[in-house]
Amino acid sequence: MSLKEENWAKREKLIRPGPNHNIYPLDNLQMYDWLRDGEHPHSGHHPCFMPWLMINKEFEKHANWPYKEMYEEAKSLDERGLIPSYNDSNNVGWGAVALYGLSSDSTLPPEEYGYANYNEARAAGALNWTEIADECPVTTKFFKEDFNHKRYNRIRFMKLDPGGMIRWHNDVPEGEEPTFPLGVYNMALNNPDGCHFHMGMWGNIPVEDGSMWLFANEHYHCVVNDTDEPRYHMIVSGTPNEQFWAPVIAKSFRNETKGIYLDMVDDEIKERNDGYMPNDIYDADELTEKNKGNINSDD
Repeated sequence: MSLKEENWAKREKLIRPGPNHNIYPLDNLQMYDWLRDGEHPHSGHHPCFMPWLMINKEFEKHANWPYKEMYEEAKSLDERGLIPSYNDSNNVGWGAVALYGLSSDSTLPPEEYGYANYNEARAAGALNWTEIADECPVTTKFFKEDFNHKRYNRIRFMKLDPGGMIRWHNDVPEGEEPTFPLGVYNMALNNPDGCHFHMGMWGNIPVEDGSMWLFANEHYHCVVNDTDEPRYHMIVSGTPNEQFWAPVIAKSFRNETKGIYLDMVDDEIKERNDGYMPNDIYDADELTEKNKGNINSDD
């Protein structure tokens, strides 16, 4: 018996964690839950602390993304004075208006307006499409028909004027510890050359016109617009349709990280180049039929 075979035999005698520790990086739903929720759906794995994940390229393979038309609608709102100043006590040139939420000018979380959370506001019938929806039909149609969400919490147009700055801050809820979930969708309807989304030691997010990314807004961040053109942006929170988004987000992560992943081929672990981490307890036969259907189902 070779040394390798001897060690394989020893490995079989090791005490292994139970099934709830099983980690399947080729399972799109597991990958999606880990990234979106800030923790792995099973124990025995650290959270994902990534500050952002670009997703527009994968999204565009599956759905319409009319950001140029949406930019024109945002610009028209602004020219008509419909994007008022937002949180200007500590920021410069920042504006916001809600497409969906409590009201067009209620752009903060519901806790700021007397509700305990979004669920309470929703149960009270307080979350709705605002009058702004009638002013931008392309944008409204996109979120109603193409963005694959079960429900929304808030959808906001955000503006940053020429020379404007969004101060260095994070969005950790008061009294809570950060978990850094990639839980908020950000969209750049335009991003003038010279407008930068700073993430400290992480560098700048590589934003350009039409960029779409998941953002962990509990990380510190700052935006400056050192151009002569307003920057228009959208921020979306809600409950996504995971059957649509799981493969989009999982494939985006694998493309971004460029890791060496493994897969089971003819009962042997084979190296791949589209992502996977080695794991002694990975056993394709242990996967449920549901999980089997999600493995490598990116396309």
